[in-house]
Amino acid sequence: MMKMLGLKRIVDQKVDKTVDMASDVANCLLDTTYKGGLFSMIIVTIVWVSIFLYIAFYYAYMPSLMFSRPVHMQFKSCYSDKGLCDYPSAHVQLTKNHQLLMIGQKYKMTVYVELPESPVNEDIGMFMLCVRLSDKYGYLVSSSCRSSRLRYKSQLYRVIHTLFMAPFYLTGLSAEKQLIQLEMYTDFEEDQLHPVTDIYFEMLNHDIQIYSAKLNIIANLGGLRYLMFHWPIVSACLGIGSNLLFVFFIFSMSWRHIYGPEVFRNEQNDFLDRSERLDEFDSEDESEVSDDLCKKDFLPFKFSPSSPFIPEQ
Repeated sequence: MMKMLGLKRIVDQKVDKTVDMASDVANCLLDTTYKGGLFSMIIVTIVWVSIFLYIAFYYAYMPSLMFSRPVHMQFKSCYSDKGLCDYPSAHVQLTKNHQLLMIGQKYKMTVYVELPESPVNEDIGMFMLCVRLSDKYGYLVSSSCRSSRLRYKSQLYRVIHTLFMAPFYLTGLSAEKQLIQLEMYTDFEEDQLHPVTDIYFEMLNHDIQIYSAKLNIIANLGGLRYLMFHWPIVSACLGIGSNLLFVFFIFSMSWRHIYGPEVFRNEQNDFLDRSERLDEFDSEDESEVSDDLCKKDFLPFKFSPSSPFIPEQ
């Protein structure tokens, strides 16, 4: 009976040891699965963060390509004689509170004036258009003047052109007018201390006839902005890739700090210490069981490394 109890105890201990080993393996698998899932989620987050950073950088770094404002000319009429008593002028307010143009970016300012091909405008010949740029406090930032005139057309050309365009003139699809382009600034750069908020126009001629006028402000892109605008896909790939490398480097350093080799080494040492303790516990239990069996005369004698071998008499 005692022998059966001793064997049962040894079997139970073996079973417990196997269960502990299986539990350790299961915990290791669960830990690996958890770390793998966490790593996958972090990789997806890194990708989206890189895309968001590039989009934020694009909208913060790239200026608006073009601004367009209508120019409504005003004048005072003369009471004694037909015509204008002062020069046609206009005031265009670009913005009130926030800054419209980007600091460090060069812009091209162009005024488009639509003039009728009337005898008055042809007799005028050269005319002058001047603009003044000022901030919200009225400080004069810059001024510029440009001259132009209607394009010359000979009598023969005028007759042939009128006959050819007569159907369009009669149906209202076209009109006898010319669009004059005046480039007031080629490389205008905003002053950080005095941002432009108001633009004043003045046509230096009393008799000129105008249909309409319009102001266009176009950004002269150069360098990185030029590449980002004209090659957006290549720039996006390079920008997102650079963000990925930077964010992944920071993440890898953090991951190494949290789950570095020292942590794995400590876990491995803990596992080895646990196994050694189980082995020692099993060896002690086996020796106790053998002592009990020897005392109950189940074994002829007890073998011990300290006792000498006694031959039979």
